[in-house]
Amino acid sequence: MKPLMTILLALALTATAAQTRFEPLTIEAAALVARGDSCTRMNDTYNSLLCYEQARRLVFNDTVLYKLAQTNFRRGQFNQCLALTDTLLAETLTYQPLKLRYNCLQKMGADDSLRVECARQILAVNPLDAAVVTDIATFFNGNQQADSAMAYCNLYRRIDSTNQLVNKQLGRALFIKKDYYPALDLFLDAYRNGDQTPALLFYIGRTYECCSIPERAHEFMQMAAEGSYFTSLPVVKALARVSASSVKYRDEVLDYTQIAFDLCQADSASMAEIYRYRAKFYGSYHHDYRKDSAKWAICQKSSIKMLKKCLEYEPSIEVQHDIATTYNSLHDLEQEKLWLQKITEWPRNKNTSEYIRYANWRLKRIEEEQFFKDGKKPDGGIEFVEIED
Repeated sequence: MKPLMTILLALALTATAAQTRFEPLTIEAAALVARGDSCTRMNDTYNSLLCYEQARRLVFNDTVLYKLAQTNFRRGQFNQCLALTDTLLAETLTYQPLKLRYNCLQKMGADDSLRVECARQILAVNPLDAAVVTDIATFFNGNQQADSAMAYCNLYRRIDSTNQLVNKQLGRALFIKKDYYPALDLFLDAYRNGDQTPALLFYIGRTYECCSIPERAHEFMQMAAEGSYFTSLPVVKALARVSASSVKYRDEVLDYTQIAFDLCQADSASMAEIYRYRAKFYGSYHHDYRKDSAKWAICQKSSIKMLKKCLEYEPSIEVQHDIATTYNSLHDLEQEKLWLQKITEWPRNKNTSEYIRYANWRLKRIEEEQFFKDGKKPDGGIEFVEIED
């Protein structure tokens, strides 16, 4: 019990020191502060700043310093605001100056490390500042540091589990960690509470897609595209991808990919990605024409055409593999060999080794198939096979 009393006494002494660190307001200074407050209520920051500065020259008082800092912040004079908050926070970390400093750093576009450190200080003083929790979780999620985002969100949720801003960032962290069903619950709860922003609809659609529920994925992705007036390239691309993966919606793919083309003419990676969706569109249709060889072949050749367009924008061993296997289905061994050979020329690493292994195996099989078909050895020679009686 005695150590506890000692701690409480020390805290009381610290609080007293903080309170007496500044001079009390004189009658004249108090009148200037009151006049400055009146100007602030009228959004007259010019005269309020003059009043607070005059009061500051009369007394060294934390109330005056804070009002000066606030006024400088409102006027966009961020360096002066930071200098004043530094003075206010020199001996003790208190919530209001910390929050003002944090808002100032955000407006200045300050380095992430400065903003994160200030956010941590704020949450150490006031863990229920949901806006700061949301900001710091958004920062960590944006940097793929989901564990850190989850730690701050869960700390807040021990007290309040109903704040949708915090819950959505927790959902994003869970999504990053591929824990899709709990993430979906949080996203849908925010949706049921009235949040129908394209960003949330997009995340719900993506999560349904990852859970292999294509109808719901398409529903929410389409809502996200409509909510953004089909001007968001990531949303339109996702809608095209979802549509291409479902027989029910594949007829929409050409429309959505055309919109995406119009949005990303200067983005090579996106152009390549969209041509992949078009290739998938034709590839999915060839299954419908097994009994119609002409239409089946047209679909396969159209798919190859789209894949080759994809390579014009971005080289990809995966796309080359898809072209080779499509030529295989068309029984065009010469073209298949050509594209398999391209695959073997890639540098071998963890992303290419499986494709290269397959290409080498398939090239060997083609040689064997040609030998047994027409008696040609792999080296181009001819072997006569005697048939014994």
